[in-house]
Amino acid sequence: MMTTRKQDERTLSDSFSRRSFLGRAMQIGAAGWVLANAETLPGQTNRSRWQIGCYTRPWDQYEYRVALDAIAEAGYEYVGLMTTKSETRLVISVATPIEEAVRVGDEVRQRGLKVASVYGGDIPVAQSLKAGIEGLRKLIDNCAACGSTNLLMGGTGNKDLYEPYYKAITECCDYAAARGIGISVKPHGGFNATGPQCRQTIEMVGHQNFRIWYDPGNIYYYSNGELSPVEDAPTVDGLVTGMCVKDYRHPKDVAVTPGTGQVDFPAVFAKLRAGGFEGGPLIVECLDPGDLPHTLGEAIKARRFLEELTGQKSQNAARPAAAPMEAGVGVVDITPPMGYRMSGYFHERLSEGVSNPLHAKALVMRQGATKAAMVFCDIIGMSPEVSRAARRRAEAETGIPAANILLAATHSHTGPLYFGALRNHFHEQALTKHGQDPCESVDYASALADGIVQAIRQADAAMRPVRVEAAVAQQQGLSFNRRFHMADGTVRFNPGVLNPDIVRVAGPVDPQVGVVLFRTAAENAALAGLVNFALHLDTVGGTKYAADYPYYLEQDLCKTLGDDFTLLFGTGTCGDINHIDVTRRERLTTEHIGRTLAKTVADALAELKTAAPSLA
Repeated sequence: MMTTRKQDERTLSDSFSRRSFLGRAMQIGAAGWVLANAETLPGQTNRSRWQIGCYTRPWDQYEYRVALDAIAEAGYEYVGLMTTKSETRLVISVATPIEEAVRVGDEVRQRGLKVASVYGGDIPVAQSLKAGIEGLRKLIDNCAACGSTNLLMGGTGNKDLYEPYYKAITECCDYAAARGIGISVKPHGGFNATGPQCRQTIEMVGHQNFRIWYDPGNIYYYSNGELSPVEDAPTVDGLVTGMCVKDYRHPKDVAVTPGTGQVDFPAVFAKLRAGGFEGGPLIVECLDPGDLPHTLGEAIKARRFLEELTGQKSQNAARPAAAPMEAGVGVVDITPPMGYRMSGYFHERLSEGVSNPLHAKALVMRQGATKAAMVFCDIIGMSPEVSRAARRRAEAETGIPAANILLAATHSHTGPLYFGALRNHFHEQALTKHGQDPCESVDYASALADGIVQAIRQADAAMRPVRVEAAVAQQQGLSFNRRFHMADGTVRFNPGVLNPDIVRVAGPVDPQVGVVLFRTAAENAALAGLVNFALHLDTVGGTKYAADYPYYLEQDLCKTLGDDFTLLFGTGTCGDINHIDVTRRERLTTEHIGRTLAKTVADALAELKTAAPSLA
């Protein structure tokens, strides 16, 4: 029966120690710090004077990669790593492993961005001064590992921790400077809510590598709107090395796009420049909240505001940004009725049951005005007639151009025999013998086209913002070439196991396993995965419908990635590749193949790197 599948059926870096990363990270960080703080040289334009960027905070209800995508798309050159959707609520913190910090840096660079600042949250000075120093050094290491040139501190509002907090900073200033990391404090309430209070912390630490990261919105916020940052700014003359570009709207609201609230940015900027702040990072921290398209628009508005304020344009602003990717999945049961002919062999087989159902699985993608679809069916092949009919109907019903619709068969040898010379031969025999063909109780070609179109419609209706990740794994021991050079000088395929006349194998296998994972942008949940592996789907046999080893592959991946995950399996080039190891009498089972491949894919998840796909 053709029914919709029920709901209940359903980054790349080497592993090193913390120590091994520091040499590389120190070099990256030191070079970045010099560049970020160098004065403008003769012949240079203002373009290198101000580093216009945006923090991840406006997208902190999403996983941090969504923020990176949006910041790059909004035309920024620089990013500040701050809050995100995670256990710690921060992209980088004391608890972040150094390997993850490096991976974050890789994600940033893949998008053409640079890390200008990291806000790492608290340090464990409440435990002890020693713990605070160790925690701060971890943050510094993580800054170097991700490529940041600044570690932004929020200060403390606990009077008992005030002295040890800044003592820890004092002890770490040289450590940070050696790694090219500047430490700064921002107006953030407590004992560093105003410019004079921040100046006092600078004097207390007494080190040139500790400066102020000004925040005009917080001057208003922590004074309940009573202290103007225009009045406060001169109190930090000579000490500002960067700015959190934050606006304010009374009462107590900083979720405001810069330039639309109460902060007089031109006046504040003029005061800071008069006090010696002639270049450095200007990083937007907050925007007017909304959904992803709205926030993107506000980010672009904030960038343009800063470009007008500084008189310079971001280099990335002119770069055409790829539109966000959206994707949806649709799954439809395409299992034929019992008694229908089965494909895969040269003799007639009639189905007697179902080991597991056959599906048409559709993935529809949209990027800007472009849409495309891929559909994978658990059948031996796709007839040209079905392909034309399904794509033509799907275009009419969804607007996806027929040329943008890819239809593929997994090449299962335990699906229906519905087209081709062999089907025509058996069909003609049945007509001659019975006057009709009792084995074709349905027009399966029409039903298959219906199922494909239905799957595409489902996927098209279910599209949502996604991130795309990819990796390549290696799978040994499951696939074998079936052609062999024999002792008599001939080449045979499938010569039988333990055949003493086998001299050597006559062809290769392809051990690569391609993995493309689609994650929802909002929940970071695994939506669908495209897996490609070169191995014949002929491991079952018998007379029951079966999707072969991809069925078990999906079952196990759902245990890892969640019940809503859908596998789209694309068979690789496998004409002479099967699962028979001629050196062993025991054959690999379908379940073993699927579950082994699932483990390989699951292990590769740690190696996934964010991709930047384009449907253009």
